[in-house]
Amino acid sequence: MKRKKYIYLLFFILYFLLFACTEKQPFRFTGKTMGTTYSIIIADTLVNPDLIKSTKLKVDDLLKQVNKQMSTWDPNSEISMFNKKTDNEPLPISSDFINVLKLADVIFRESGGAFDPTVGPLVDLWGFGKEGVRLTPPSDEEVENRRKFIGFDLIEIVDDTMIKKSHPETQLDLSAIAKGFGVDKVADLLKSTGHKDFMVEIGGEVVASGRKKSGKWRIGIDRPYFDAVPGQNLEAVIEVSSAGIATSGDYRNYFVSDDKTYSHTIDPVTGRPIVNGVASVTVIAPNCMLADAMATAIMVMGSEKGLKWVRSKNDVEAFIIIRTDEGYEEIFSAGFERYLSK
Repeated sequence: MKRKKYIYLLFFILYFLLFACTEKQPFRFTGKTMGTTYSIIIADTLVNPDLIKSTKLKVDDLLKQVNKQMSTWDPNSEISMFNKKTDNEPLPISSDFINVLKLADVIFRESGGAFDPTVGPLVDLWGFGKEGVRLTPPSDEEVENRRKFIGFDLIEIVDDTMIKKSHPETQLDLSAIAKGFGVDKVADLLKSTGHKDFMVEIGGEVVASGRKKSGKWRIGIDRPYFDAVPGQNLEAVIEVSSAGIATSGDYRNYFVSDDKTYSHTIDPVTGRPIVNGVASVTVIAPNCMLADAMATAIMVMGSEKGLKWVRSKNDVEAFIIIRTDEGYEEIFSAGFERYLSK
């Protein structure tokens, strides 16, 4: 009798160990790209060191390609070569670059110019780019001089293969849409290799696909405290599946002069940092590139115009945090509430 019980116990232990070893366990890997970091969690496969290594290599190679196309920090990238041009001759660029510019053009026009990928020289002037930091605002004359060559309508796509500029000093900066594009490209790569349940994040922009074992993917939205550690103080938590999510805010990159705060988010129309009270915008959309661009545009447009625009879009929702004298006010589109964690 004792022998039979021992056999049953041994069988149970072996079954448990076999089940534990074959149960799908999420694995995660991280890296650096686009001047920030990325993080990927895959929840639909067995943990396998060789698989992790090979997947990371594929992701890194893909992101290097995106940087070679659209990184202004790479002097030999496609976008840098275009920015160096001082003539109006067309420059051949990759199909991915063209596709990003096409969506950028749609968002530029729909937002009334609030989203403008040529605003980079103004961002630099205000101390948030390649020209280095500054502690005081530029003069009105400096701002007006740069505004002369700002405007995405100065960029033309030629034959779906080339781009040209109509002002020699006009430049492109796709930082407000390229991270979202990179996230989407990595998500497409994972799907092409058979993965369905994963989360991709680059610099806070996210694609959540499928589910993890415990349910939908949970993503925190930071309370927009200036200089706060990401994830330390949350305004809200959302639960998502199969969506792109992006957040823009005024609380990470700014300077203070004469008790006035100047944000890195520049209004292309005025040439100056936004002053509409919007502290943070989170957008949920069918893909991350769209969410990324719309979040930036709504920061500039303001809550009223921004929400009106969101309502005109299918499958797009937005969560806006307004900074007030008393603290913060939350405003969100009607469909966003279903994503909020209870």
